[in-house]
Amino acid sequence: MFSIVGIVSSYYPDLDDFLKNINSYLPWIDKLIIWENTPRKDSNIHIIVEQLNSDKVEVRTSGKNEYLAGPLNECISSVKDQGFSHVLTMDQDSSFAPGHFEHYRALVENYPSKNVAAFGPNSQYRTQQNVEIGEVENIFLSGAIYPMENLIRLNGFDEELAIDCIDTDYCYRASENNYKIMLMYGVLLNHQIGYRYKHWSGLIIAPYSAQRTYYFLRNTFWMWRKYPKYFDRPYKMSFIRYKLVYRSLKIFLEKDSIRKLRAISCALWHFKTKRLGRFDKFSK
Repeated sequence: MFSIVGIVSSYYPDLDDFLKNINSYLPWIDKLIIWENTPRKDSNIHIIVEQLNSDKVEVRTSGKNEYLAGPLNECISSVKDQGFSHVLTMDQDSSFAPGHFEHYRALVENYPSKNVAAFGPNSQYRTQQNVEIGEVENIFLSGAIYPMENLIRLNGFDEELAIDCIDTDYCYRASENNYKIMLMYGVLLNHQIGYRYKHWSGLIIAPYSAQRTYYFLRNTFWMWRKYPKYFDRPYKMSFIRYKLVYRSLKIFLEKDSIRKLRAISCALWHFKTKRLGRFDKFSK
């Protein structure tokens, strides 16, 4: 029987936005697990639960930030024998356009999923003429729906990566094992990626924390090493120019710049020395 369990991560969310985002898909799934990464002393997730007022909703937490890969795997393992056929993964800052999740659910339910590792909504507003569903190389974690059986067969998400690139790794690993990644072009997901702002100097600043800077760079470079055929030289050069060199040059316009520079250096060193796993030396 077709049924969906959703997993959404929470880390210091805006409560009003989080509630609105959850309600864009909650009525059409069968269970929702909120994984609370906000430290227990700061958490007010109970307010969200009270306002949702649904017996579908369950909260899990360790009382501290566990990032994404570990919590996702733990949640999947806990429900794998409860009859759910599919898993939805969501970010707290993502929501579906009105009417789109219902359509998404129907498309997934009626699509043969034997060789599909994941379905994804159109979060980048990609276009493909006269095609509603098409095969792609990768999709974002937020909004993805996974056939439970294939997700388990592929061993879920790589906990050595902790947070960044776990979706990229899953998609490329699936492809290496002859599974498909399918994009629903007509299903729109609204997703807030970071919080950029324009500095008084005119430069655009993306003030990612030092800790996220570390994971983002280390894991991205690790993807290049692990799956070289998916990353051509022009892409790599563009990434290095804009995400590494330009970011480093203007990082003194950001808060906590010294810690971020140390995070960049450490990410490069750990990539070179092939060190993965959690490394939380840059969290405040």
